[in-house]
Amino acid sequence: MQLIDYIGKNDFNMIYFSMSLLKDIDYKINSNILYYKNQVIHYIDNCIESFVETLHVKCSLQTIYKAEIYQLLTPKLNKLYEKHRLFSCL
Repeated sequence: MQLIDYIGKNDFNMIYFSMSLLKDIDYKINSNILYYKNQVIHYIDNCIESFVETLHVKCSLQTIYKAEIYQLLTPKLNKLYEKHRLFSCL
């Protein structure tokens, strides 16, 4: 039995998407493509919106999936913010 069999395809894809998004953000920060927190947040919002639309689920489930992805990303994003010391617009 593999992890995908245990947790389900959508949940596995959500976790995989979250981890790959974090790697992508880290790369873009290192490459100086993103250097403000607001840019990162906007980029994350667009990526999550696109990903959730590909799942072809009801609107209520989309909202739940978005919240779960944000919960997965938040602790690791805070570590990235500390690591790279990004600018923040007030």
